[in-house]
Amino acid sequence: MTLTAVDTFARQHEEDELPANARYYRDLIPLARPAEGEQYAFEVDLDACTGCKSCVVACHSLNGLDDDESWRSVGLLQGGGKIAFQQTVTTACHHCVEPACLTGCPVNAYEKDEATGIVSHLDDQCIGCSYCTLTCPYEVPRFNEARGIVRKCDMCRGRLEVGEAPACVQSCPSSAIRITIVDKSAVAAATSVADAALVPGAPPSALTAPTTTYRTTRAWPEDVRAADHFSLRPSHPHPPLAAMLVLSQLAVGAVAVDVGARALGAPSASAASHAVMAASVAVVALVASTLHLGRPRYAFRAVLGISHSWLSREVVAFAGFGSLAPAYAVGAVKAPTSAMTLAMGGLALLFGIAGVACSVMLYAVTGRAWWQARRSSVTFAMSGVATGALATMATSGVVSPAAPSGAIGATVILVMSAKLAREGAVLRHLPVGVGSELQRSALLLRRDLWGQFQLRCLLGGLGGIAIPAVVLASRDRSIASATATVAALLLLVGGELLERHLFFRVAVAPRMPGELR
Repeated sequence: MTLTAVDTFARQHEEDELPANARYYRDLIPLARPAEGEQYAFEVDLDACTGCKSCVVACHSLNGLDDDESWRSVGLLQGGGKIAFQQTVTTACHHCVEPACLTGCPVNAYEKDEATGIVSHLDDQCIGCSYCTLTCPYEVPRFNEARGIVRKCDMCRGRLEVGEAPACVQSCPSSAIRITIVDKSAVAAATSVADAALVPGAPPSALTAPTTTYRTTRAWPEDVRAADHFSLRPSHPHPPLAAMLVLSQLAVGAVAVDVGARALGAPSASAASHAVMAASVAVVALVASTLHLGRPRYAFRAVLGISHSWLSREVVAFAGFGSLAPAYAVGAVKAPTSAMTLAMGGLALLFGIAGVACSVMLYAVTGRAWWQARRSSVTFAMSGVATGALATMATSGVVSPAAPSGAIGATVILVMSAKLAREGAVLRHLPVGVGSELQRSALLLRRDLWGQFQLRCLLGGLGGIAIPAVVLASRDRSIASATATVAALLLLVGGELLERHLFFRVAVAPRMPGELR
């Protein structure tokens, strides 16, 4: 009688003849559930991974993903000197000990199961803000445009609960993927080391303490890097967010100029109009922000994560500013010299400044070098001062033509001159080759987005420097002068929108190694 492979294996198992080496046999899922302080995790045997992508296909099929959707990918590492080195790397959600997707989500659409450690996404709770796609350093959550929400790997938790292996584990023909149990405190300690990373080219593990383990008996060559390391491509531009940032900062800057003038006892004849203009722009900025959502009708949920999400804090701060600015405008019209009006303006300004600070931190926590807090805070502050001051000049010229304020005009010119010089200084990171994140950003700017950057400089130079300088030099009180100032404002705002467009497009995202492109 000829025995099948299964019969042969069963007989060898009963007679205790199986090789002890785990290379030949091992459990692909734990036989017991995690104990307290432990959790499930992926373990990948890189020596066994062939890059066949059976795991990708199985994950897609079993989870019923859309045609353009994938929760697992296979990347490639390359290197070596005289002897070429190549290693495929299969990757999915790392179910981190400190998941950045969870802490960043403004609507609490993520949960980390206390018993298993699995990080799951709650589709019904999601509003499609896509912020988790920025906070996750591994590009795990993916926005599904057709559904208007984000989705991600949940380790096939339904299968694990009934003792079945996840789709990727079960489908791998070489048993390169398995589920294991790890100690969370040990993972946190191991990943806290400054240079710790899952594999060469992966983001620093200290960011989120990922639990996936990659095992190999091969030594990494010194020059090993991701196959797509040199394949730079601009990131998503996020137009509604670019508009919200520019307009909100304009409104805050305008309120700051107006409140400052009132505090000094020198409000202009058109001071009430300044307040009305700032309030109107603030409302438009809030409306623009909702256009970014995949499910805007649930925008009210964005405050739920205020205890941990900078996006929730930004929403609360700008909602306060957007509510107080109109109240300040009403007070400026009805009681322009009232102490209550000044107090209302000061309170609105505090909320506005808090909102801008939250905007800075919102992007800084993503770990992108282009969005470092120091860089973004200076950029946002300069944008608010320049656009807010020029908007005040334009409003004054339209409502009550008079000689423009020399101090305000000079502020616009000086700030924009410094801002444009600072933006151009990033090109100093342009060496031969592609190294750090800032070098890669500079290369993207010079290679793929150079025309847009030149147009941005032209609009910023005309609207923020040239035209204001001519208007100030002429000291003209005519309609032509007012028209020129309004034109300058439009050009400047257009330039700032382009700058914010580049703010998103040039940011190089940390990610796991990808394929050769």
